[in-house]
Amino acid sequence: MQRLTVPALVAAALAMPSLAAAQSNVTIYGLIDLNISHERSGDQRYTGVHHGELNGSRLGFRGTEDLGNGIKALFVLESGFDPSTGLAEQGGRLFGRQSFVGLESGLGRLTLGRQYSPAFTALDPFDATGNADRSAGLLVRKTGAVKPAYEVRFDNMVKYRSPKLAGFEVEAGYWFGEKTAANATARKEGDGNGLSLLYGNAGFAGALTTQVVQRDATGGKVRTSGFALSYDFGIVKPYFVWSQDKESGTVGNGKARSWDLSAEIRLNPANTVAISYAERDESDGAAGEDASGWSAYYLHALSKRTTLYTGYSQLSNEDGANYAIGNITPAAGDTHRVVMAGMRHRF
Repeated sequence: MQRLTVPALVAAALAMPSLAAAQSNVTIYGLIDLNISHERSGDQRYTGVHHGELNGSRLGFRGTEDLGNGIKALFVLESGFDPSTGLAEQGGRLFGRQSFVGLESGLGRLTLGRQYSPAFTALDPFDATGNADRSAGLLVRKTGAVKPAYEVRFDNMVKYRSPKLAGFEVEAGYWFGEKTAANATARKEGDGNGLSLLYGNAGFAGALTTQVVQRDATGGKVRTSGFALSYDFGIVKPYFVWSQDKESGTVGNGKARSWDLSAEIRLNPANTVAISYAERDESDGAAGEDASGWSAYYLHALSKRTTLYTGYSQLSNEDGANYAIGNITPAAGDTHRVVMAGMRHRF
């Protein structure tokens, strides 16, 4: 019998990941985004290290396997974390950003698991700041007195993405709340569906979306609908997003309309300025919460993977609104201001 020495066992263990990667075509990737920031709202002040400004920090694994006949299996496992503390994001989930498996062919892609919602896929790319963590553009998906159906991601989702045809793509998703209850209405709490039409060709891009979620056990629903547009002129790329959240049934009858106008200005290949202005207007009786705000970011690319940035955001709450764009929760009607400087590195 041939014995394996300790060095031989270590060498074998180190060889296993590369062998698996070759067979499964697995890629390990990630991003770290940290900044120093100062916030103020009314008498409140906050200064510290913040994370995920331009993009949420993450560690991910993605892979594909060729099954033949133009079909491939695929998967994504992506964990969100706070690099300033090492703690997990998304409520402490192991793979809280994305976790899905699926099949892809010339007919499109079908996936199952925790995934980005169709509304997020349609609207989020249409902001010059990338909907940075404390950008005013996030008013489009904030929750006030009116509950939105616009959420970034959902658990238990079945999603289909069509192939691109003449610049058009369709994305459709259905997700299950998976409630256990005696009646059918209560069992559907948390269920939802979304549909988006996407277009991109020759510098022009656009999207239409509608998404609905059952928010309570007695049938109350919220629907988010919206559209987005952009055009790349080369030096300047303007964006526009409009969305509406509408409640129905036992959840309420409120309505909220939001819009975001922004522009990306490329000074040269290494330097970019991004500006945005957004408003949210709610119609929900005395409880309606309105706000407006603007943001400006300057980005300097040290390389393709490393970016330095600085930014300023200001969100002005009206009446009873207390929307936040950071670590402070403003008092009703207070303005929230944030100034920051940081670094993002991709790997």
